Amino acid sequence: MNRSLAAIAVCLILFIGCTSDTGSLSSRPEKLVLGLVPALEADKLIDNLRPLDEYLTRELGIPVESFVPQDYTGLIEALGSGQADIGMLPPFAGMLAFERYGIETILISERDGEARYRAQWMTADPDFCDEPPEVGLNGMMRCVASIQKVRGKVVAFTDPTSTSGYLFPALQLIDAGIDPEEDIQSVFVGSHDAAVIALLNGDVEIAAAYDDARTYILGEYPDIGSQVLPFNYSAWIPNDGVQVRADLAPELKEAIKQAFLKLTREQAGIPQTERLLYKLYEIDGFVEFEPGTYEPVKRAFAEMRDRIDLDN
Repeated sequence: MNRSLAAIAVCLILFIGCTSDTGSLSSRPEKLVLGLVPALEADKLIDNLRPLDEYLTRELGIPVESFVPQDYTGLIEALGSGQADIGMLPPFAGMLAFERYGIETILISERDGEARYRAQWMTADPDFCDEPPEVGLNGMMRCVASIQKVRGKVVAFTDPTSTSGYLFPALQLIDAGIDPEEDIQSVFVGSHDAAVIALLNGDVEIAAAYDDARTYILGEYPDIGSQVLPFNYSAWIPNDGVQVRADLAPELKEAIKQAFLKLTREQAGIPQTERLLYKLYEIDGFVEFEPGTYEPVKRAFAEMRDRIDLDN
């Protein structure tokens, strides 16, 4: 078993095979810790987090401090152990956090009015496309190519527990008869922008990330829209969300939810690229979390689990 499915297997052991034990934590702490995992380089994320810390501190009346763990699993564990109080996790990690520790999702993010997204497959080789590249809806180039062309390629993924950066793309390969263990060479680069850059630099032949991860590095790489070409897409995935640890006081959970909602309302009238949550995760707004939101992710996780031999 290579690192990709081995990491999923570890998640299965840690989160599905264990019982919840959050210990005795204070329901209203003296400070709140906000944890976010990097969708872009960690240093940039930390710079963008400081104004969010200040805003939440003012709104909640409790000091808010942020930290950036190495990966999704680190944030789940921090929330479960009480080292973090608030998180912003993608759906797979959010589902695992609930299964393991009862971590509650209180909001689902919106982008361009959509509370769902998908993974995109990318190439830097126009000859890889089945048809000539064309301008997409966002003004950047896209093309079309069969997922079968991924077979035998060196592929950049983000993190083994990332929904759009690995789980859904891996299942898409399996459904196409491509073994993600044997038929491709997987490289995990940690973040979505890193996957795009690895492709741009020629370190890999194909990359998978969320649609459209290219926008994160558009300022540094103004030609990225023509140099990196999305060519195929996964099934739809519910968006990432805001999570809180289970034993916070109900009124504090509600205050956290209302603070995030208020922030998006207050900043709706300023340029998109200046909005705090847009700079972090390209979030335009939120909708209330509804039961069943994570069902597509649970089904995908169950299917992946059934395909893994934990004894090997």
